[in-house]
Amino acid sequence: MIRTALEFIRSELEAYMVEREQDAAYTIGSVVSLQSLLLPDGTINTNDTTHVTTMVVNIEEICREGKRPYYTPANNKEFYKLNPPVELDISILFAAHSNDYPTALRDISDVVAFFQANPVFDEQRFPSLNKSVTEPTNKPWQVIDKLVFTLHNLSFEQQNNLWGLLGSKYIPSVVYKMKMLTVFETRSSEKTPGVTEINFNEN
Repeated sequence: MIRTALEFIRSELEAYMVEREQDAAYTIGSVVSLQSLLLPDGTINTNDTTHVTTMVVNIEEICREGKRPYYTPANNKEFYKLNPPVELDISILFAAHSNDYPTALRDISDVVAFFQANPVFDEQRFPSLNKSVTEPTNKPWQVIDKLVFTLHNLSFEQQNNLWGLLGSKYIPSVVYKMKMLTVFETRSSEKTPGVTEINFNEN
């Protein structure tokens, strides 16, 4: 489900930047990448073929009281009885790594403008939200109801810690929190029959 969300955001952000810039250097497939800035061997993972790199830098659970089991359709008019959904706050880094500093500033401004115009994503406004989910019935945990984005302000100390962990010096970047992403697991869930008939007792 996290993958579904980030692949969707990458695609939408790239389309927005291509349309906004109207520049030959901004074409579909060459603007926004979804990858880690850090390779397993510790080297920095950026290239000259894209402008912005998107990656997850933190995942937190939103704890709420009074959560109830969740039911989702299965086959044969049955339902999966699922544990209460896990609600996540996912911190996403958008880093503009163009070798030309003014271009990097323009790129990060485009990112901010994109989320200023689109802070909420759902299927009503964005029918392609779950486009990458090939089996929504068999894999309901991949389906997204809604995504909400808010800019997350980092202090100088927090930025220093983040870029220190990434093993790099600061480059123009912003961190957004992606909220209300829910994760379900159905493989170990019990099935319950659906309601097929209702009888009213006259007494």
